[in-house]
Amino acid sequence: MLYLSKHITSILLLQKCYKNTKSYYYYYYYYYYYYYYYYYYYYYYYYYYYYYYYYYNYYNYYYYYYYYYYYYYNYYYYYYYYYYYYYYYYYYYYYYYYYRYYYYYYY
Repeated sequence: MLYLSKHITSILLLQKCYKNTKSYYYYYYYYYYYYYYYYYYYYYYYYYYYYYYYYYNYYNYYYYYYYYYYYYYNYYYYYYYYYYYYYYYYYYYYYYYYYRYYYYYYY
């Protein structure tokens, strides 16, 4: 769905470009906008993946007590690790997003 909307929106937005040079920059940053947007959801997916993984081990808690705590701490490690990258790519997502409009409106 994201892949489809990406191409539909890119076609619609690229039609608004006036010159080839402007279109190149516009599409270039638009590509990066979706590239980091993809990674934003990619790490967001992994955040929920480890979140689910944590709860999966939580249900096994009474059977694997120490095993649960091992993955419990690993869960937090991966949680913050991907949370950092989530905001890292989220920052770049907005950076390229505004850069995209900067090139679109001022060049």
